[in-house]
Amino acid sequence: MILGTVFTGLGYLVGAGVLWWSAAQRKMATQGFGWIAFSGLFAGIVGAKLTQLMSQGWPFSAPMAAVLDPGVGGRSLFGGMVAGWLGVEISKRRLGIRRSTGDLFALALPAGEAVGRIGCHFNQCCYGVKCDLPWAVFQHGAWRQPAQLYSSFVAAALFAVLFAIRNRVRREGELFLLYLAGFGVTRFGLEFVRWRESVYGGLSAMQWFCIELVVVSAVVWWARTRSSRWGLGVS
Repeated sequence: MILGTVFTGLGYLVGAGVLWWSAAQRKMATQGFGWIAFSGLFAGIVGAKLTQLMSQGWPFSAPMAAVLDPGVGGRSLFGGMVAGWLGVEISKRRLGIRRSTGDLFALALPAGEAVGRIGCHFNQCCYGVKCDLPWAVFQHGAWRQPAQLYSSFVAAALFAVLFAIRNRVRREGELFLLYLAGFGVTRFGLEFVRWRESVYGGLSAMQWFCIELVVVSAVVWWARTRSSRWGLGVS
């Protein structure tokens, strides 16, 4: 549990460090962006925590102490991504910033997840399905797929790919679209080795969310391409 807390905290620190490095590279490391980054991080943590707690029955069955306990909840990427995005957009609107900042998060999010998922492994959350493979790990009373370690490796690989092509994208915001599509595709596959609850068509809620991410990313990319050809301003 101690190692889990350490790696989870390191995940946030690594993500924040990569975010600020990316901002410095694009000459956006200003006080205003600092507030944007803080808003996104804070909203993401709160959103992730509340999403997981609500999935466990809060506020009806989960104790109030769980809301205040930093070791409980906070591991739902679905809630974290949505709340973090809202936090960033609200902060940008209040500060009057119109420039796209998504590309900065495109590297920070997979970098932070690559480290944070190791914390999930030690915390034994986000665990895998039962299996009898030689590299299975014993968690929750059974031998299971090391889904958290798979997720860490995939996030690190996604970060490496995006880092390698970061200077090849033509317009601001496109790197973030590639991250969303990459996350959607990889997480959709990883869900099959994670313990999950199917909600419709044999797929989990996260898998349906991943499908939406990929579709929306593709549509926005297509719209950007068309707007460039037609001289329209789609940002």
